[in-house]
Amino acid sequence: MDSNGLADPYVKLHLLPGASKSNKLRTKTLYNTLNPAWNETLVYHGITNEDMQRKTLR
Repeated sequence: MDSNGLADPYVKLHLLPGASKSNKLRTKTLYNTLNPAWNETLVYHGITNEDMQRKTLR
């Protein structure tokens, strides 16, 4: 929260296990709000269904 009582929230997604930059996604920042609502789709490219069986979102 900043000095005017509002926040600039965003969401980070990490696909684990994996430390590469391609395993990390982030939404756009919504400025000056305490009640964010995102209408975004985040897509991991190059991930197979088999990979998804062994991975977790954090």
